[in-house]
Amino acid sequence: MWNEAVAMIGVGTMGRGMALTLAAHGVRVQAWNRSVGALDELRDAASKFSGAVALAATPAEATRGAAVVITCVSNDEALEEVGAGPGGVMEALDAAQVWIDCGTTGLELTARLGALAGERGAHFLDAPITGSMLGARGGTLTFMVGGAATTLSSVRPLLDMLGRHVVHAGPRVGDGQRIKYCLNMTQSVVLQGVLEGYALARALGLEVDTLHEVFEHSAGKTGVGSFKTGYLQRRDFTPHFKLGLMHKDLRLALESAQAASARLPLSERVLEVYQRAVAAGLADEDFLATVKLLEDQLSFPLTGGDSPPPKERG
Repeated sequence: MWNEAVAMIGVGTMGRGMALTLAAHGVRVQAWNRSVGALDELRDAASKFSGAVALAATPAEATRGAAVVITCVSNDEALEEVGAGPGGVMEALDAAQVWIDCGTTGLELTARLGALAGERGAHFLDAPITGSMLGARGGTLTFMVGGAATTLSSVRPLLDMLGRHVVHAGPRVGDGQRIKYCLNMTQSVVLQGVLEGYALARALGLEVDTLHEVFEHSAGKTGVGSFKTGYLQRRDFTPHFKLGLMHKDLRLALESAQAASARLPLSERVLEVYQRAVAAGLADEDFLATVKLLEDQLSFPLTGGDSPPPKERG
């Protein structure tokens, strides 16, 4: 059970689902978002639940009176603004509060915000999430948490409402970010491999469905491949996780690798794919949309198209 108010700052694709999950558990949510329309939609959607959603004019207003402050914004610039900017979390944060940042952002900013929170006597956890939009709506997210174990223990009942798995990545603020970089780098590389497998199958006159069946019953089965293939077959690129965000996370991963003198040649090549996809205007689609670059190179769609793949030369 959780009987105290929670500030939810950022109610976009993931934050909205998290806020509604809390409301469904009877939690009072104090919400802020840059887009007022998103807040109105959130309040209307939450009206059927036992919890209440109060709309705040600023992140600082949302923070006041909340036991826990959750930020869920898309990048460093946004987190800097809502955290340390005018009217931000830091203006209202006090020693009784825990700030949990669920975005995927840079290590330098994470460390600085954690230090600023500590100066006010508050506690800070970086806790990036995975599980997509469906996980946020269904309370089935995975949290990767960096920071003190005692602080994590104090908010564990709240996180257990929002997710099925809470992994303590390490005692340092930033350890959650570090492990999230590893995860998203791996997901991007694995999915690209699956899509290129489908591309080769089609180029050889085979169907995606056939290779997918083989994947599902072999060591070629992957979580990201299994989940995304259905969306590929339906030509549904509605973002569960935006391609532009995956590009940002892959870049953060490789910047960290460079700082650690770790050369990751395959991931470097996949980053080039994402750079081309962003340049092609695909940033706001699901990261599955890198398949469109492959289709452009093949000159036919992998699924849902009438154009047959080319025949092999005899």
